[in-house]
Amino acid sequence: MASEAPTKNKPDPTTEELLALFRDVQESFPRGLGGERWYLMLFATLTYALPNPTALSSLYTHLISLPQYSTPSSRQSLIRRIRETLVKLVSLIGVAKPLLLIWTIATLEREEDRDFTCTRQNWKCDSKNLENGTNWLKTIYRGDMKEVDGRFRGHEDFKWISYNITYGLYLSDHSVLDPVESELVVLCGLLIQNLGPVTAFHLKGLRRVGVGKEDVEGVHVCCEKVARLCGIPLDKVPRVADIEHLVPWEEDGSSE
Repeated sequence: MASEAPTKNKPDPTTEELLALFRDVQESFPRGLGGERWYLMLFATLTYALPNPTALSSLYTHLISLPQYSTPSSRQSLIRRIRETLVKLVSLIGVAKPLLLIWTIATLEREEDRDFTCTRQNWKCDSKNLENGTNWLKTIYRGDMKEVDGRFRGHEDFKWISYNITYGLYLSDHSVLDPVESELVVLCGLLIQNLGPVTAFHLKGLRRVGVGKEDVEGVHVCCEKVARLCGIPLDKVPRVADIEHLVPWEEDGSSE
């Protein structure tokens, strides 16, 4: 079912509307995914969907008002997860909006809440990086790998970037966000852009890393809440039910 068409000249969401959305998604986010992943979906979608991504700093303010993020150590852990979400988004939506958002959040952080780790400080574009990227690509795409590689024929630069940078540098790093969280960010970051083919691949991807069909649909519904508030159409993306029959398919014909 297609989402509603965007509202012409729709004003930017107000702070009150955003807070209502945060509470709605926190309440309605699939319970099967746990209690601390709902905000990853919001950062993954709203960083793209908001005309002014700095307004999303209100989500950071909302989060640190919650009891579970009342201490410096808990806030350091929180900002690591937010930052890693935004780093992964660079490969999906570009650097400008994630950069503006993290700069704005930095102005709100207390000194004792700051985290000074750097996950990719020692990264090298070497054979190990390529192996990591390839293994994660195969985990997500499985039997679709032949089709995906075929699309790169004659455009090897994009294949190299996909294996070494998109997946090697960004998406296969699970030191902060685990595999399910990483794929959740990717799916939401693509779905909110109304990109049908890549959304289909990553609906399958989220299923393939162990998320149940009903929970994937629940994530989609939460993305629709964001799209509705921001006046973004989601009329070109499939639902998990549309791709479910393709999830277990492997090149050798075996099932999960």
